[in-house]
Amino acid sequence: MERWSSSAPMPQCSISHLRLCGGKLKNQFHNYLSLIAMGLLFIAPGYAEIDPKSIVGAWLFDEGQGNTARDSSDKGKDGDIVGGAKWVEGKFSKALELNGKDAWFHVPSIGTFDEITIAEWVNSTGRVGDWRVIFNNDGWKAGDVHHQLHPNNKVEFSIHSNPGGNDTFGTFLFDASQVGKWHHLATVYNSKGGWIRFYVDGKLDVENKWGGNPGVLGPARIGSWDGGGREWQGIFDELIIFNVALGEDDIQTIVDTGLKGVQSVEPNGKITTIWGKIKDH
Repeated sequence: MERWSSSAPMPQCSISHLRLCGGKLKNQFHNYLSLIAMGLLFIAPGYAEIDPKSIVGAWLFDEGQGNTARDSSDKGKDGDIVGGAKWVEGKFSKALELNGKDAWFHVPSIGTFDEITIAEWVNSTGRVGDWRVIFNNDGWKAGDVHHQLHPNNKVEFSIHSNPGGNDTFGTFLFDASQVGKWHHLATVYNSKGGWIRFYVDGKLDVENKWGGNPGVLGPARIGSWDGGGREWQGIFDELIIFNVALGEDDIQTIVDTGLKGVQSVEPNGKITTIWGKIKDH
């Protein structure tokens, strides 16, 4: 393959050799643009440097049929769809709609972590002013994570027996004005740092001083709780859990591109995985 550097002379073209020479010019120009693009890739602000090893569960809900939603990470946490759920068009491709009565998505045990990021697209279509579960562990014992909309219509994150109280809240109101609207939620918890951040549509809603204990994730229901009475009425799409506290730039990239568009890099900056390929795991 012919190589070209910025110090090498460009080929000289005569009219009789224009087609051949033009092809060389075109190839060299494309190579040059590729180098520029790679440079921009590493310096572009907001580029999500997400290590795929930090993903402990990811459900795209793109199956469009059946009673199982596959975990698109490498952790094998496939989940079971229960009751009156149906496949619908989502924010990105397909999504899972729950009826607010007898439907949920159940996932197995995921792990216990000092840092947690839970991110998902939600569309609430009813039950305003009631409990509306996003992700609730089965039961309610020390360390259990409950992540839901409180009857006050705020996003709540709870860890049983956490220092300073079990519960903490965002400020954004999922009231009647938000019914039928898509929103991206991301909740980022750092137990050792003693803080939690709530993001709505990629923007920081509020940071609270809270925490101290690691959170236990799963077995859990998405869209319900085994204690009853907290069913989600609406749609879920692209729910992903990390065992690290993601930054705002990473979250904004997920909002802008969807999980399929997030590119992952190792700490040394070498591109190793395009998230769009992870979904084929």
